[in-house]
Amino acid sequence: MSEQSLYDADILLWSERQAEVIRRLGRTRRDISNELDVKNVAEEIESVGRSELAAVESRIRLVFVHLMKLALEPDADAARHWRGEIAAFHYEARRRFSPSMRQPLDLDELWRSAREQVMLSHEGAQGPAVTNLPIESPIVLEERIDISHLMQRVGAGEAKS
Repeated sequence: MSEQSLYDADILLWSERQAEVIRRLGRTRRDISNELDVKNVAEEIESVGRSELAAVESRIRLVFVHLMKLALEPDADAARHWRGEIAAFHYEARRRFSPSMRQPLDLDELWRSAREQVMLSHEGAQGPAVTNLPIESPIVLEERIDISHLMQRVGAGEAKS
């Protein structure tokens, strides 16, 4: 795969490879001008990929927050809005996701973070207890978002497969 197509297909992997090439050139090529700040240029290129990973993680976490809200308050006035947000966040996560993100993504950690946020926002509220939500993500990365199916899994507290 060419570097240009890798850039389009997997920005995280591309940025890691490019940063390594720059670092290697900095170590081995004495003809490179001292004006080139090899260390920081490599770090900035790597940050492009890390930024995309963070964006995907953020969207997944927001999907989780809204799924939990729906599980706790399915008849809330905002439920329709939450469903729309889930679809939008899911679309953005899928659009920005690249294969090399699979390994560093920790769905259980994202789930726990979302759960903590929802717990804080529902402190003292009436209705189903936030503590009934699963501790670990009941959702696996390959799963497509089917809101009604996921709602059953989130509400029932099923373990991931």
